[in-house]
Amino acid sequence: MNLFERPVSSGHLRRSAGSVAGLFLLLALLSAGCNSDLAILPEESEYSAAGLKLSTYVISFAPTFIGQASTQTVQVQYGDTVQAKVHLVLSDTSVFRVSPDSLSLNRTTKTGSLTVTFTPTGIDSVCHTNLYLITTGWADTFHVAIDTVGIDSVRVAGAGQNFYLDLEMVFIPGGTFIMGSDSSAVDSIFYDNRDEIPAHEVHLSSFLIGRYEVTNMQYYEFWREEGDSRTPKDTSGIGAWPGVALSKPNFPVIGVSWEDAVAFCRWLSLRTGAHYTLPTEAQWEYVARGGGAREYPWSILEDEPVDSTELAIPLSMRANVKHGGDGYTFTAPVEAFPAGASAFGPLNMAGNAAEWCLDWYNPNYYATEQTWQDPQGSTDLENQFYRVVRGGSYLTEIDQTRTANRSAVAPDNREIDIGFRLVRLP
Repeated sequence: MNLFERPVSSGHLRRSAGSVAGLFLLLALLSAGCNSDLAILPEESEYSAAGLKLSTYVISFAPTFIGQASTQTVQVQYGDTVQAKVHLVLSDTSVFRVSPDSLSLNRTTKTGSLTVTFTPTGIDSVCHTNLYLITTGWADTFHVAIDTVGIDSVRVAGAGQNFYLDLEMVFIPGGTFIMGSDSSAVDSIFYDNRDEIPAHEVHLSSFLIGRYEVTNMQYYEFWREEGDSRTPKDTSGIGAWPGVALSKPNFPVIGVSWEDAVAFCRWLSLRTGAHYTLPTEAQWEYVARGGGAREYPWSILEDEPVDSTELAIPLSMRANVKHGGDGYTFTAPVEAFPAGASAFGPLNMAGNAAEWCLDWYNPNYYATEQTWQDPQGSTDLENQFYRVVRGGSYLTEIDQTRTANRSAVAPDNREIDIGFRLVRLP
């Protein structure tokens, strides 16, 4: 264990009826746009002259990572006509898409599904469009000519990344695992890691943990409300705040103190009504090990089948670490390195950005053979100087990113390779 003002290891993280000519005029007039002040309000789709109805109110998309699309499947319900073709038209196709572009409905098939996709491009905007359902082919014994017989529409809205707070959480079932290392394992490592000894049994209750490290954009929304007192440290070559949040929104936030991370948890809990916190050291190691005895999140256990393809994956595709050859000088996007994911699913639990844990650091806290139940860290006042940091960062060698490796930093320090991920309690 190396204990300094900055850690030896840093974790990572990451309707109307009308002619066809009239229809096109209507579409031209009702074009869509993006406006940061536009509210997303409920707006029900009523039956139109064509007998159409959507099984939704306004189609509203929560924000997503930049460049990543989100989709919604919507049901279209039809009236009593024998046969009809519904053409689907969006007034804005720059960030919204619809598939398929038409539906065929008849007496027996009166419903159909369509998928609307939103791919955000703006930061400070709410984009909106109108989805038009144009009915043609009112075919029965009295009407045989194909014609436009009715139009229905519904408003579609999607929020830009500036509004993104939907942290993807992974459910971790409670269980028992062996935490820490035995003396023979530590003796084989060239630096002193005696604070990992002994290997001990830990029982944990179920919880949820972030699939990714908390991102710049997620922290940015918190920072805008909390003010300059929560400004991350200038991260040198990576970029200064807040510009780095807008230029690298899906990279892990770094340069934040333990106190900043806890304040973020408190703010998000008050905002959502859920209980967010930092992971305890035991929870973090349990997830990183995938519930087993993995030395690295991607390690294969002895009783697991060996896949030669999996074994051939190089370190450069598993983690962002010093001298790892991964192509990143600093941090990487939080969704990078899926080949290095924990067996439970979270990414970047070795390398990328250091991860604060909830516990006070005590080098002798686990120096006992007892079985632990949901340990919360040391309560010894003599050891309340440093908080635990786990994982490894882009500044650390691969050996320092082992799942059992412990490090510690003063809770008010802001270091350029320390970030955090969240736990949500049931």
